Amino acid sequence: MKEDSIFITDDNGKEVEMKLYLTFDFDGKQYAVLYEAGSSPDELVAFTYDDEGNMYAVEDDSELAVVEEVVNAYAEEN
Repeated sequence: MKEDSIFITDDNGKEVEMKLYLTFDFDGKQYAVLYEAGSSPDELVAFTYDDEGNMYAVEDDSELAVVEEVVNAYAEEN
């Protein structure tokens, strides 16, 4: 596995290779923003993760707003 790749299992039980777009900490939580390998980073997916490596999809509107703000700032800088 490449360092910038993460394999996740989708809702259908299929393993999907995801590329790491960015990670950041906010309000005591750790976030990872990913996109599917082989595609452009236009469709990003956000997760929170814990110290054991468990990942949870971000679904809360207020958290998604924070992720969007961070992604937009990151895109402007890079």
